[in-house]
Amino acid sequence: MTVTLADIRRFLVDFFSDEELTGFCFDRFHEVYQNFTTDMTVGRKALQLVDYCQRRDLIPALLAALRTERPEPYRRVFGGETKPTVQRVNLNEATVEEMMNLPGIGQALAAAIVAARPFSAVDELTRIPGIGPKRLTAMRDWCNV
Repeated sequence: MTVTLADIRRFLVDFFSDEELTGFCFDRFHEVYQNFTTDMTVGRKALQLVDYCQRRDLIPALLAALRTERPEPYRRVFGGETKPTVQRVNLNEATVEEMMNLPGIGQALAAAIVAARPFSAVDELTRIPGIGPKRLTAMRDWCNV
């Protein structure tokens, strides 16, 4: 089964309360927990956790922890004991809906990315109004060309 980073974020939001996700990160991903603020939403916490794990090649460890923490929902969503693989979004092939799985990308920016094709490098996203260095940094490791 192919699992996207967005699938993992959705799983975290759907199956963890704010308090549970905070405790999960405190116990298993303390560096992420240290960056949480009191006004941070569950969605934002999930995004930070997945981003942290993706940047450090810890997605398999995160999936294993989720399988241990929430075995029944994990089996229903990700298919049991199979080891899911994370698939990046290809900027030249993804649909608008798939583009919206990228951090900080809503429908308007997703449509702008599709309209600006083709790309020869992820860094070319900065030619799209609304995608500056900060947004590019947030999404760079989640996509490819």
